[in-house]
Amino acid sequence: MNSDCTIVSAKSEEIAPISRRGFLRLGVAGAAMTVADWRLWAADEGLPAYYGDMLANVAAKVRRNARSCADGFWFITDLHIPSNTRMSGRILAKLVKETGLGKVLCGGDMPEAFGSKESLAASVRNYRDEWVSPIEGAGGEFYPAKGNHDFTIRSAPTVNDGFTFSGKESRDVLMDTKAVKNLAVTNGDDAEACYYYVDFPNAKMRYIVADTTDGIATSRPFWAVEYGMHERQVLWLAEHALRGIPSGWGVVVMHHIPICGVAASSDGKRIFAPWREVLEAFQWRRKVAVFGREFDYSDAKGWILLDLTGHQHAERQSQIGKIWHVTEPCDAAYHDYINGSKPWCPDLPVKKRGTVYEQTFDAVQFDLKAGTILFTRFGGGGDRALHIDRKTIKAGEKMPFSASLFGREVAWGCYDSDRVAMRPNPHRKYDYFADYFNDVAEISQDGMLTAKKTGETTVVALSPNGDKELFPVAVA
Repeated sequence: MNSDCTIVSAKSEEIAPISRRGFLRLGVAGAAMTVADWRLWAADEGLPAYYGDMLANVAAKVRRNARSCADGFWFITDLHIPSNTRMSGRILAKLVKETGLGKVLCGGDMPEAFGSKESLAASVRNYRDEWVSPIEGAGGEFYPAKGNHDFTIRSAPTVNDGFTFSGKESRDVLMDTKAVKNLAVTNGDDAEACYYYVDFPNAKMRYIVADTTDGIATSRPFWAVEYGMHERQVLWLAEHALRGIPSGWGVVVMHHIPICGVAASSDGKRIFAPWREVLEAFQWRRKVAVFGREFDYSDAKGWILLDLTGHQHAERQSQIGKIWHVTEPCDAAYHDYINGSKPWCPDLPVKKRGTVYEQTFDAVQFDLKAGTILFTRFGGGGDRALHIDRKTIKAGEKMPFSASLFGREVAWGCYDSDRVAMRPNPHRKYDYFADYFNDVAEISQDGMLTAKKTGETTVVALSPNGDKELFPVAVA
């Protein structure tokens, strides 16, 4: 691992010529495969037949978006092995080769919550063998974040027994990818550091990965990682990760647990307040004091485009203080991604083998000229376009909205950007419903927004097939 601020470039690898059959199995970024090619590849891999058409559709969208997008990556989170059909690693590897979109960000939570020490070790092997290795073998770069289940397990829901890796052991697993070892800048003084940043000068982007569970509770053997970001990490990120960003660059922030907006719980907003305050100070070019240190970002360069997380197993998003906070559905075959994403998603059936909802991840691409962040969904759910620049309106005023990216036949809605209430499902312990509010503004079905009071609201244009266009609005 590189020390404080040293970046080592990865070496490219030569690829030998391949046969037509090999091409269909491996793919190349320079030649688009046909639908028939994708179907043949899926059949060769033993994948369900529907994957051929879906792969062709997603690859075509990503290639089309790449014509106008400066940068992008694949985002997958909450694998929760073995509650996972374990096909997304192979699929991502194929998409990396075929589309040329080579970065894969993983939002954490690799193992299942319940099991044995042996099953935890098996999950780690699966993670390495069935996600990291195929993606790296395809020429992709794998960048993981640490989740609250990385790496810890509880024997059963009703017992206080289990096993947890040490912080050093978790670091040795998560930071052991070629991309992190060769390209990341991390804190060389922290032997447990699962936080880092990576620069991509050609794309004018910096990616910052934080660790939202950077401590271990020694008082219990199970689920012993602690929610929170300690002083050592926050100060290093404030001092190094958010410094030296050139003018005109964009910044992507990734971690596991949401910290703000409708994506986070009230506890999450409180626990991660120092990190959120640092990000907002950077974005607003102002001073901030955290853990007894003051940081002045009045001369900062670059802009935070996206704060991306998992943990909630659902799709929610809002822009707070000019920063988009987005939490993504899980890749695992869980039920809670359904209720947690409503009402701003189409009806999502239970994930099961042989259906389009088996796995879930997104391509994320930045069209900075158009001012949009484009999400292309693989699996259940729709595509999204997030507008980066927020509109401003005064309380009592009206503002018309129009949507064009996913068609004009849309249903309009809006919700308060920094407030959501999570309501338990009486039939499932770990399943919650999200209740939204309209105290800041409301919108009619012809797209006319009426501002009610000071605050921030997110406007949604939802198409019949579940795609949506989202607009941030500040009410003064």
